[in-house]
Order: sequence, then C-alpha cells, then structure tokens
Amino acid sequence: MTRLMPALYSFLIAFSALAEDVKAVPPPEHTNVIGIALFFGLFIALCVGFFGYMWWKHKNAKEE
Repeated sequence: MTRLMPALYSFLIAFSALAEDVKAVPPPEHTNVIGIALFFGLFIALCVGFFGYMWWKHKNAKEE
C-alpha cells in the first residue's frame, strides 16, 4: 500500500498534464422528458425495493 500511493500520484499527475481544457458549453435547450421520467421511476423503484428488502429481512430475523 505504501508503494501504491506514490505510483498513483505520479500516474495522475502525468495524465493531468495531457488533459484538455474545459470549454464553456451552454446547456441544451430541450431535455428529453422520457429520460428524466425513466430515471426518477427507476430511482424510486430502487429506493422502495431497498427499504422493502430491509423491512423483510428485519421481519424474518425476529421470527427466528
């Protein structure tokens, strides 16, 4: 681990010199509403699924 950190630092410094400058790009005028709806739908479904799993695991742990 002690040899990994200096190697990682030198690797990042070498490639940061090759990086391009960030250009100011204006935001898009129109956004894809379907993409935003899919993202929020998946996000909410994953949150509900996670809390449902945790509830189910907690419920089954008490019965044993």
